[in-house]
Amino acid sequence: MKKVISVFLCVVMLAVTCIGCGKSVQGQNVALGKVKIFVSTSSDSDEFNNLLLASIEETAGNSGIEYEVQCADSSIEKQVEQIAGAREKGYDVIICRLVDANTALQVEKAAGDLPVVFINNSPSADRLKEDKYVFVGSDEKVAGMYQAEYVLDRLSGKSELNVVLLKGEMGHSATKGRTEYSKLMLEESGKKINYVFEDYANWSTDISAQYMSIFLKQEIPVDCVIANNDLMALGAVEALKKKGIEPSSVVIVGVDAIADACVAIKNGDMAFSVCQSAKNQGIAAVEVAQILGNGKSLKQYALADDNLYEVWVEYEKVDAGNVDSYM
Repeated sequence: MKKVISVFLCVVMLAVTCIGCGKSVQGQNVALGKVKIFVSTSSDSDEFNNLLLASIEETAGNSGIEYEVQCADSSIEKQVEQIAGAREKGYDVIICRLVDANTALQVEKAAGDLPVVFINNSPSADRLKEDKYVFVGSDEKVAGMYQAEYVLDRLSGKSELNVVLLKGEMGHSATKGRTEYSKLMLEESGKKINYVFEDYANWSTDISAQYMSIFLKQEIPVDCVIANNDLMALGAVEALKKKGIEPSSVVIVGVDAIADACVAIKNGDMAFSVCQSAKNQGIAAVEVAQILGNGKSLKQYALADDNLYEVWVEYEKVDAGNVDSYM
């Protein structure tokens, strides 16, 4: 049975903190040599990805780690080719944001003997392996549950809800996890749930606004908009305003707590977001890459002692009551 841990890896001290339980332990002082890290990212078209890359680059740079970043431009073939090239160039470890979560096997074959740290877009559990193929990210089902929980609390007086679902990229683990668990929680609430509109807006504000504008022409009442990320939630805000509908009259929730979303929550246009820390994910990814690239085991640094191949950075709820601390 796999062991899932919740950790934050400190860059300088190489300590592991079990987030949420208040315990912190120092690592076992295992000496780490220099590593060469190759970073393959799926695209450069969304804000969260760019923040994640910035954190990886800052963490590696501050630690004096040699690294290279290449973008696959949403091409599976290009990503596999880049990773095979990195193996031939003598890199020690790969950090990879998959173009498609279903292509982990191709990436692992291209990497050969090199360990791979998957970030943000998780492959299926059967593609992960202790101290070889590790996922660093945030548990997507938690984000979806937090969103549904907030919606149900805000609309507790209604027995029937008209829900708009704006989904990210098809094939991305975040799209699947967030959508599935939002729906699961809504449907277990005992309320009648009507999905009046549901489509893939590919993390994009523009696409979301376009889809939402088309939908609003049907004059179907909407109680809430659940978006897989903040950019799509902001697209819904834009479309509602264009239609002359006050966004605060609809419960609009997103994920990431990006700057513009925090402003929207502050002024009442959005209701809620779930903070996915790109900074902490980037720090953790580099630390895991250092450990694996040196041929060490995560067991030497973690609180758990078996089957370590998922490293979680926890989500945080953001609403009007605490948004100032995220701005």
